[in-house]
Amino acid sequence: MPKKNRPNIPQKNKVRAELQKETNSVCPFCDNDDVGHFEIHHIDENPSNNENTNLILICPTCHSKITKGDISRMEVVKHKQDLYVKTLKVQFISTGVDSVNCSWKPIKDVPNAFEALEMKSLFPIFNFSFINEYDRTILLTNATIKVKRLPIGLAGPDIPLPNILRPVIKYKLKIPSDGKKVNYRLEEEIEIPQGRAFKFQLELFDESMERFKLPFNKYVLYFEFGFNNDFYVKIPDVLLNTKEDYDKLSYYGLD
Repeated sequence: MPKKNRPNIPQKNKVRAELQKETNSVCPFCDNDDVGHFEIHHIDENPSNNENTNLILICPTCHSKITKGDISRMEVVKHKQDLYVKTLKVQFISTGVDSVNCSWKPIKDVPNAFEALEMKSLFPIFNFSFINEYDRTILLTNATIKVKRLPIGLAGPDIPLPNILRPVIKYKLKIPSDGKKVNYRLEEEIEIPQGRAFKFQLELFDESMERFKLPFNKYVLYFEFGFNNDFYVKIPDVLLNTKEDYDKLSYYGLD
C-alpha cells in the first residue's frame, strides 16, 4: 500500500535549523553526527502537531527504532526535556502568590497549586522567579498565557521564594478565555544583567472576580515568558482552586 501523505511542517528549514541547534548536530540517542540525513520525529505521533516541544531531530536508525517501539515514547520525551534544559540559560526558580495583596494562598503539599479565600481581591497575583545565566544582559519582553477550565467536581504549592528577591515590577494582564492562548507584549521590559536572579509579579484579572470564585471556577494555567523577542521559557503548569489537573483522567460510563 502507498504511504499516506503527511502534512508539511510549516517553515520546515527554519524548524530543522532550530532542532539541529538544540541537538548540537548530534543524535540524542546514539551520538551519530551525520546530521545531513537526520529526520524530524513527531513525539506524540501526530504529524499535525508542529510545536517545537513535540519535535526532535534524530538519525534514521533511531527514528526506525522509535517506530518499532525499541525506543519508548517515554524515553523520547525525556531526551527532549534534557535537550530543552541544556539549551536554556534562563532558569526558572519558582512560582508563588502575593497573599498579602490578593485572596490566594498555596495548597499544602501540592506544587504550583493555589486556592482562593473569601477576602481581598480574587484576581491572583503571581510571583515568578528566574535567573539569567547568559553572559550578557537580556530583556523580559513577552508573556504567553493559556487557560484550561476544569470540569466541576473535584477539589482544590507551597513554593517558598528567596527572601532576598523583591519583585521589580507587577504586570496586569487579562485572563484569556478558556482554551485560548494569548501572547502579551510587555510594555515595560525588565533588563536583567548577566548572572542575576530576578523576580516579577503578574496579576490576572477579568471583568468580574466571579470568574475566579469557587466552587465553579477551577483552572490550569500555562505560562511561557519571552526574552529579547527571541526565545521563550515555559514554566510548570499552575493550578487554581484544584489539587490536580484531573481533566487528564479517563472517564468511563455505562451505555
